[in-house]
Amino acid sequence: MKLLVALAGLLALCGAQTTNYPYSAYLDTDGYFLMKWDIRPTQGDIEMQFVVNTTGWLSLLIASEDGSYADVIFGGFNEATTYGYYTDMHFNLTAKPSHSTPERDASNDLIYQSATYAAPYTTLTVKRSIYTGDKDDVAIRPGPLLLGWSFSDKDTSTAVHTNAGFATLAIIPA
Repeated sequence: MKLLVALAGLLALCGAQTTNYPYSAYLDTDGYFLMKWDIRPTQGDIEMQFVVNTTGWLSLLIASEDGSYADVIFGGFNEATTYGYYTDMHFNLTAKPSHSTPERDASNDLIYQSATYAAPYTTLTVKRSIYTGDKDDVAIRPGPLLLGWSFSDKDTSTAVHTNAGFATLAIIPA
């Protein structure tokens, strides 16, 4: 009986840590890149989970309103080390070729939540403020945003993407 009570308590604790995402969308037409998210306006933040059909890295680019620069979330799960990884980056969209590597932000405004790999999906979950105030970040504003997505079958950041594209999505409904 004590074992059942202990297991019930553990299950309740695990259940409390599960995030239910009220929003989700595939960013590509082939169903490789799923984005789930939850806006928490009272805290001023957003939690995003990316479920991507890849064995390597994944990235999300959030373009500025004028299209001149982008905020980049980069990460994944390295099976060799059994650790998740992430980096807060930015990209000047007017000054570099499209296959250049984004630069790391001076200020990391992402809060790592988790990363896993369960064949064939890499899942990365991060949190950040809707408006960080950081010059290298793009504010997540109501209405449609231009998002770039990409992923690679390798965990090295210098590997060129396996697949990539763009989508327009209202992360915060207008």
